[in-house]
Amino acid sequence: MQIESRTGLKRKRYWIPISLLLLIIGVVGVGSQFTPRITVLLLKTGIGLFTTNESNKASFISEGITRVTDVAYADGGRNNSTLDIYYPSAATKPLPVILWVHGGGWVMGDKKDIADYAVQLSKRGHVVVSMNYALAPNTTYPVPVMQTNQALTYIRDHVSEYQGDPSNLFLAGNSAGAQIASQTAALLTNPNLAKQMNITPSVESEQLRGTLLFCGPYHLRTVESTGFPFMRTFLWSYTGSKAYENDPHLDEMSTVLQATAAFPPSFITSGNDDPLTVQSIELAEVLERQGVTTETLFFQSSSEKLGHDYQFDLGSEAAQQALQASVQFIQAHKKETKDTKNSS
Repeated sequence: MQIESRTGLKRKRYWIPISLLLLIIGVVGVGSQFTPRITVLLLKTGIGLFTTNESNKASFISEGITRVTDVAYADGGRNNSTLDIYYPSAATKPLPVILWVHGGGWVMGDKKDIADYAVQLSKRGHVVVSMNYALAPNTTYPVPVMQTNQALTYIRDHVSEYQGDPSNLFLAGNSAGAQIASQTAALLTNPNLAKQMNITPSVESEQLRGTLLFCGPYHLRTVESTGFPFMRTFLWSYTGSKAYENDPHLDEMSTVLQATAAFPPSFITSGNDDPLTVQSIELAEVLERQGVTTETLFFQSSSEKLGHDYQFDLGSEAAQQALQASVQFIQAHKKETKDTKNSS
């Protein structure tokens, strides 16, 4: 009888954690039907477990590059209204400025995530500004677009202090950040969209020389059909509505529906194994029909599988190709100022 009793106790010990696990799964499953916060929290936790804080490593700061961090770009703005600036320390002439909006499904990510990429672009003769913005679901659309416009105001007024040329601006972003950047470009060049959103563009359209768009979603009514993981959770979080399809702002968020012939020249790229590539192809086709100068890099004939945000794997040939293509695009579309003419 004693042996059977001990066995029973052992079984009970096993069942306690199993029961707790099943309870947690049940609570999460039920809770996620009412709020996206649980899924977003689990995503952030999972990603945090499998990534290291690379952005704080000294290796990201290359010799000859100055980084200024956590600059507030809006007086009295949100806590996350900050940006980092990277520029060549020995620069003696005004350089093209790239404002980069980070990705993360509108719910996660940080300006430091692109530190290594910012250094690489800066080493090639650019001032790179990497901005933070308010994340969903705590903050919903259109706040990140408004913050991007505020960041442009700061750049307009202060980037010359960092050897940047405010007449040579390029908007860039990856993933959800590419959506925000592209919508901001539409805002700056489409007066009807600016009026609809009740936002006054902070820079003249002539100052915006181009966009560099990596692996983004650009048609939010159809993006869930691409099969990109957790897209419904992301859009529920960003719009604030579980039935996001009914959100009245969905069309104004879709760059393919808001780009006009005045949209700036654009470099659009995405990997051949990225579910969102169909959206990049659609945007490129829309811009080309509008007569907008458009350069693309989709690796459709490559045997290598290139997934989402492939460009950040700087050890790969494809990422280096995209980096070089970005630099060449900027060189081709920057405005020649008196200083750059004299130096050439």
